[in-house]
Amino acid sequence: MFIAPTAAPRALRALTVLVACAVLVRCRAEQAGGPDIPQSVAACQSCHAEIVQSFVRTAHFNTSTQATAATVKGHFQHGRDTLRTHLSAVFFAMDERDDGFYQTGIDSIRRATRSARFDIVIGSARRGQSYIYWKNRLLFQLPVSYLTATDGWINSPGYADGQVDFDRLIVPRCLECHSTSFSSERTVSGAVYSGIYELGITCGKCHGDGARHAAAAAAKRPEGSASLIRNPARLDRERRLDNCALCHSGNRQLTGPPFSYQTGDTLSNYLAPDPNEGMTVPDVHGNQVGLLRLSKCFRSSPDMSCSTCHNVHQPQRDVTALAQNCLKCHQTASHPNAAQIGDRMISKCVDCHMPISRSGALQINTPAGTDAFSIRSHRIAVYPDAAARELTRLRR
Repeated sequence: MFIAPTAAPRALRALTVLVACAVLVRCRAEQAGGPDIPQSVAACQSCHAEIVQSFVRTAHFNTSTQATAATVKGHFQHGRDTLRTHLSAVFFAMDERDDGFYQTGIDSIRRATRSARFDIVIGSARRGQSYIYWKNRLLFQLPVSYLTATDGWINSPGYADGQVDFDRLIVPRCLECHSTSFSSERTVSGAVYSGIYELGITCGKCHGDGARHAAAAAAKRPEGSASLIRNPARLDRERRLDNCALCHSGNRQLTGPPFSYQTGDTLSNYLAPDPNEGMTVPDVHGNQVGLLRLSKCFRSSPDMSCSTCHNVHQPQRDVTALAQNCLKCHQTASHPNAAQIGDRMISKCVDCHMPISRSGALQINTPAGTDAFSIRSHRIAVYPDAAARELTRLRR
């Protein structure tokens, strides 16, 4: 959803590329009113139309896009909206102008203002969105984000309330998880992005070059076609996990060139271990693979991976439907609270055994204090407090 906070000194050391602003041409989905999709994804539609139509509605596909009136979910009441801070003299104005949307930070104490345009949206808006902007061929995060739960503006994660800060650099590692590709090149001023990039997580992120694959298939070169595509389902468990862990295994830093990992590679050759790997239980934000590895279900099932429960080609929000995966190994009749829960048990598997928990890593500073995001844990376990809450709700 959001770009993780990055300390400025580390961001400066980690920044290996500058960014030039350009995008791949996007075409309309075949379905009327459907989302814009890149040409690389459109190339897959001739053979995989149903999968593509479903996939373009997922949070993965929509994790980044160009900032437009359709993609920016925050409101601009009568062309302008405001985020107040605990300092009455410091606030942020969100403006709709002829050439796009802008954030302006006003600090009357220092008699200073800063303003920048919404250029790229980060986040599918299932939980919220953050925004980034271009300046001198660099990318920076805007200080105000959007929170879906309140349908309003908030300080971007990790930003101090009452401080006008437009200087958080966006490093390649952030882009690697929120886009399909950003290519780079060297200039006399240093490394820059070449100006060719692809927003959102597209088919190519996991499967390789679909356009070349489709062309080879159309030319009836099946052997050549097959060699151009990767199917994660055919990998062993560790490599399947690596494919998800690229973005879902904590705060791991690059040890190789950004965007160089490909499906089937060993991820440890590209990313350093999570610096918080020694924690008894990883934070619920960002390290879903680490949490899954702690689960008894995972340790007892030699083939279990993320794809055991998740189909990345489809939006999946119904916990009752997801709980059907539990029945592959567990029988509801043997549950110790079967008599109390009865027919409603199957809708409670996920809420009881993978409860929504507060993150210690992803926090929002507000005028009233600090608040944390709550995210579903991927450590499948027995949580007595969560179970007690659900049983109480069932009795009402």
